[in-house]
Amino acid sequence: MSGLKKILILIVIIFVIGIILRLTLVKTRTKIVMEKAALPVEVMPAKRADVVRTCMVIGSIVADKTVQVFPETMGKVIEILSKEGSYVKKGDRILKIRNEAIGFEYEDAYVTAPINGTIAKVLVDVGSTVAPQMPLAMLVDISRIKVSFNVPEADAQCFKTNTRITVFVDALPGKEFNGWITEISPVVDPLTKTVGVKAIIEKDGAGLKPGMTARVLLKLGEKKNVIAINNDALVDNSVFVVKNDSTTERRNIKIGLRGDELVEIEDGLNENELVVVLGQQRLAGGEKVNPIVRAR
Repeated sequence: MSGLKKILILIVIIFVIGIILRLTLVKTRTKIVMEKAALPVEVMPAKRADVVRTCMVIGSIVADKTVQVFPETMGKVIEILSKEGSYVKKGDRILKIRNEAIGFEYEDAYVTAPINGTIAKVLVDVGSTVAPQMPLAMLVDISRIKVSFNVPEADAQCFKTNTRITVFVDALPGKEFNGWITEISPVVDPLTKTVGVKAIIEKDGAGLKPGMTARVLLKLGEKKNVIAINNDALVDNSVFVVKNDSTTERRNIKIGLRGDELVEIEDGLNENELVVVLGQQRLAGGEKVNPIVRAR
């Protein structure tokens, strides 16, 4: 009997060892499978940076002043004294008119410039009959150049007079012009839901002409040296953080300024923590991932 017991005990020991080895092999295989099944994702670390929000809108280059010139008497244009593109001073003669009304002696009169400026357009020809309510010419003051544009009503509270702007004009590639806002309309256009704005271009506006199409860059907000992540990382108001063991955690965060490329994180993330910026649509939290750091 003692020999039989020894054999039975040996069989039990061998059986237990076999089970342990099998479980170990299964765990090893499972681990290998899980490692092979780790989802590849792109990550970026949360870093301190400057977050900037800008807005680009289309506008038009305009003259500082635009004035229509009218005659004081009825008559016929007999001579154009100042051609389009010529500069005149206030009081200079632009056109010569002869009063040929019945009952009046033929008398010559002159239409003069009401301001200093450039003749943008002569609206009549020699021989035209004119009257006091008829515009004869358009005079512009381009000693200062402005840009006129409209911004969405949602952004109108983000800037005020004296806010700096940058202007680009397709007709002058490679050049940029600086200026500052001087006028902001107090009302919202009910059709376009935009606010009208005008800004003066600094003295380096050489080459700009009224009527040119302009692209205006406005800075709507800026936060310096704050913890920030790429906009691509956001999933509603949360992000997926990759922990040291390469598993993910969905974490709610408090967002500050949303910039053009980066978003400010006020709470919920520490500097240098890795957040998923590509592939988070396949995540729910807790998955094993293969993090690939995206180059900035």
